[in-house]
Amino acid sequence: MRMKTTQRSAPDQSLPGPRTASSVGRIHQDGGGKYATGGSKKTIRARNKIVIGTWDVRTLREAGKIEQLEHEMSMCRWNIRGLCEERRKHFGETLTSDGHKLYHSGREDDKNEHGVRFIVHKDTAEAVLRCRPISSRIMTIRLKAAPLNITIIQAYALTIDHEDEEVEDFYNEIQKTLNELPKKDIILVQGDWNAKIGEDAQEDWEGTCGQHCNQATNDRGLKLLEFAIYTMIMNTFGPHKPSRRWTWHSPGGEYHNQIDYIMIKRRF
Repeated sequence: MRMKTTQRSAPDQSLPGPRTASSVGRIHQDGGGKYATGGSKKTIRARNKIVIGTWDVRTLREAGKIEQLEHEMSMCRWNIRGLCEERRKHFGETLTSDGHKLYHSGREDDKNEHGVRFIVHKDTAEAVLRCRPISSRIMTIRLKAAPLNITIIQAYALTIDHEDEEVEDFYNEIQKTLNELPKKDIILVQGDWNAKIGEDAQEDWEGTCGQHCNQATNDRGLKLLEFAIYTMIMNTFGPHKPSRRWTWHSPGGEYHNQIDYIMIKRRF
């Protein structure tokens, strides 16, 4: 099974357009939280090429944002995108005007902060077995595939203004989520990690990260490397030109960093 992974940062501008369709699907309770189930009428075969990506969209709350997202994504090939910082509350499931499936997981209080989401192409939506919200920063989706099912964790890490103890709790929650997943699945962990992995880490973390990343690693980058020690951080291995690596740009465009990463077990 060939999987292509991508990452991109969405522009912050609004386009006019209709709102998304009404909520659909079935919501269930499963131990620690609610989740949505799909019909699972379709299986992703090994001969198929599936394109999986992650994108920090800043917000999708304003009118026209979903339509803008669809417009941007229509210009590239994709099957599933994990989205960060979409800032919607609670857990929900919707359809876009083009028929793509959206699942989102936000805060349970009245604050429109954080938020993660999956958007699944209408041609892939019937392969969804389950989508489970863990928190406003972590969400999982499982796809029916052959010979092995695919599970994706979408994560939105804490920014640098949070205490180390909070960051530790965040990684513990991801690890707990990983421990609960089916062991035989192809598992990807991706999202906005608010961390910088640099070329200086390649020698000490050979096999985990490549050389196509930032110049220097920061403290949060070291934390991510420790977490990812048994995986490959795939987008640090791609020989893309710098302008295609950066996923964060400072206001004014003076500074650029790669802070979004996609990880997968080395056996895959």
